[in-house]
Amino acid sequence: MVGKTGWTCLCLVLSAMLMFGCSSIDSHLQEVIKVDDPFASEDERDFTGMVVTYFALPHGESTLVRLPHPEAKTVLIDTGSEEDWPVLQEKLLERKVTRLDYVVLTNDQPEQSGGYPLLANDLQVDTLVMPKLIENVIRHAISLRPDQKRLVLAENEVLSLDETVSMKALSPNEPLFLSPQNNSLVFSLQQDQLRFLFTSGINEQAEERLLERHPEDLQAAVLKVGDQGSNQGSSHPFLTKVDPQIAIIQTGKSRDQMKDSQTEVLERLGESWAETYVTGQDGTITILSNGKNYRVLKQQ
Repeated sequence: MVGKTGWTCLCLVLSAMLMFGCSSIDSHLQEVIKVDDPFASEDERDFTGMVVTYFALPHGESTLVRLPHPEAKTVLIDTGSEEDWPVLQEKLLERKVTRLDYVVLTNDQPEQSGGYPLLANDLQVDTLVMPKLIENVIRHAISLRPDQKRLVLAENEVLSLDETVSMKALSPNEPLFLSPQNNSLVFSLQQDQLRFLFTSGINEQAEERLLERHPEDLQAAVLKVGDQGSNQGSSHPFLTKVDPQIAIIQTGKSRDQMKDSQTEVLERLGESWAETYVTGQDGTITILSNGKNYRVLKQQ
């Protein structure tokens, strides 16, 4: 027979066991929710691999890369224009991004770097990455703070972002082009077996040089199309060598609003069998990647 004191002790023990059991269940559920299979996740927050988000902005280009867990470092590639900042700020806050481990500025043009001063005022930027040959031009364009930590990349240099992801600079190189867009930083982002190619604002002249100097580095599963889909770039030889499965045009225009000359690029991408997304129509495009497989998500 159990006395009053015994019943009290027993209840306390049972309560503790129940609480511990619930805690274990909650912990187990949290572990189950976090997945590294892109096809098992409907939400980037549940995914432990790399997340690459091509933002839909009214004027310029900006892409957020969240590196794989557990570190989950953040890399912002370009910042859009000054006019884009309110939209970009909202999209970053939606993802709870208040500091950035790296900001990569590919050139000094307003569509790529115009929003940097506003971003740097509101967010903590650990390291600013720029192409070595045009570093001074970019620094002048964005009025860089003297205390900002920065890193410059020359052609063929590789920056290890974490244990599984690295970026290799392919351009610019000497002699520099007269067109500032063609002196942009072009780089490949490599995660295990998957490669993402970022071409900033380059056109056919820079593409020809890339084909000459880096034919082995151009093939990529995902291509960020150069110069917002301008027909001055994305030539047949270049697209043949890249052979992308996914192509993303970052522009504020929909397919119907694009110029006739830009539709030529859409046709060339179609001929290369690339699944093409236009952010002005399809919205922000997010790619979940574990280095072997990837999945594309659209967000209007």
